[in-house]
Amino acid sequence: MSEIGSALRATSDALLADLQALEELELEKRELAPDDPRLVEKARSVETIARRLLGQSVRQRELTAVVNDLAQSGDPAAPAGSIEDTSREIHQVLADWRDAERRSRDAQPGSAEAATATADVERFREEYRIAHESARHRR
Repeated sequence: MSEIGSALRATSDALLADLQALEELELEKRELAPDDPRLVEKARSVETIARRLLGQSVRQRELTAVVNDLAQSGDPAAPAGSIEDTSREIHQVLADWRDAERRSRDAQPGSAEAATATADVERFREEYRIAHESARHRR
């Protein structure tokens, strides 16, 4: 796995996570009454994430330009596949797996949240296994 490909994947993942968080915050903010003190708090949070997104989008554009140049020149440092096909860093997979375990433990048994969390646990467990095996074979 190329380092530049991993950096591009991490940047893309961060962008998607912040976009999701931004959408959730904005939807919450839209439901608040004009005199609700949380309205300003939510607006500040939206602003913070939006500023971070701007920086991440600049970083992603810079990385994609480098990746594109490497790939077009046939450089062996170029990623072999798309951003989606690039494996995530193992520590990121582990963090997501742990989060899914917590969500599964905290969810009401039989609820949609419990089912989603359980599916996520299995998906991250398998992703971690694959990443771990890949790391072992690279040594």
